[in-house]
Amino acid sequence: MPDLVTYLMSAMAAWVPLHAHAEPGDETRARYEAIARDALAVATDEAEAPIFPGPQGRAQTALLMLAVASLESAYRKAVDDGTRLGDHGRSYCLMQIRVGDGVTREGWSGHDLVGDRTRCFRAGLHVLRGSFNACRKLPLTDRMSAYATGRCIEGLESSRRRVGRALAWWDTHAPPRES
Repeated sequence: MPDLVTYLMSAMAAWVPLHAHAEPGDETRARYEAIARDALAVATDEAEAPIFPGPQGRAQTALLMLAVASLESAYRKAVDDGTRLGDHGRSYCLMQIRVGDGVTREGWSGHDLVGDRTRCFRAGLHVLRGSFNACRKLPLTDRMSAYATGRCIEGLESSRRRVGRALAWWDTHAPPRES
């Protein structure tokens, strides 16, 4: 798994360079590693179905979650620790999970999502899976369109950017063999 963490961190640093953050580089690097490990822990959890099929589906799922987080939060520390919220105070954590009625469908509050990053990625994976299932008749790059809007016919550009980012990295950077 360490090689896969390095692979994911490389994608993260390409999408949002380490120097883009106000914190010292070694702190950012350590935080990126923890983020990659947490996303991978959720994606490789046997209790969770991956987004993508096949032997590399779980690694691709982790990469997709990190691509989404890169565009939703840019891995900003203030978003990661809950100091800064999105959508007028309704969206939490790196994946910018909108918390309606005070809790996610898993029963977690916004503070639960920022207090345990794996909850953030798990809730994000559930929303992603729901969107991919709801939009399963659309091309692969459009299946995330319901993630933000709740409807498959809206949010196509947003979906294409997020899914396309993950697929482009996967296609141009060979994953480690262990994945």
